[in-house]
Amino acid sequence: MQRHLVTVALAAIAAGPGFSVAASADRDDAHTGSHVPASEIDAAVSHMGPDPVADTVLRVVPIGTEYNVGVSVVRRATENGRAPPDAIVHDKITEVYHVVEGSGVLVTGGTLENSKQLPADSAVVQKLIGPSSIGTGIAGGTRQRVQPGDVLIIPPGTPHGFVEINGKRILYTLVRIDRDRILEVATPGAQ
Repeated sequence: MQRHLVTVALAAIAAGPGFSVAASADRDDAHTGSHVPASEIDAAVSHMGPDPVADTVLRVVPIGTEYNVGVSVVRRATENGRAPPDAIVHDKITEVYHVVEGSGVLVTGGTLENSKQLPADSAVVQKLIGPSSIGTGIAGGTRQRVQPGDVLIIPPGTPHGFVEINGKRILYTLVRIDRDRILEVATPGAQ
């Protein structure tokens, strides 16, 4: 599997048991940069459980007092040969995906069907995605076929979700830009 180093200068979400936080003890501070080596990404992927959606936070770094930047690795696997339901919008977080393995179709834009606000006190909202709503699907929107090497930028307020995963899974690194400093800063050894 081809890997790319993720530097916190650039830029699926998980609901439920697929969420975890892993941080390295050798994390740099925001003034010198923060490096996420491919070996750490590989280790996080190898420890993902059986859930079809797994989102492992590798870093959440404060950038001065202005904003936080989070780096995760996300795996979405098929269930019975299909993509699991996926329709979400984040109120305040920008997400940048970099596909490293697999391919599929991501819908962005449009409107959430049967939208439901996630509870503000849930760990997923507080640590991972900020205030967000989920739905049963996305009406309208733009379908984009994605493959390894592609980068997608999803601004706050943009519904998005995978409607197709080719093969068994799609794997991507994810940078979350948190201008309101909502996400919990990941510290070395946090779980």
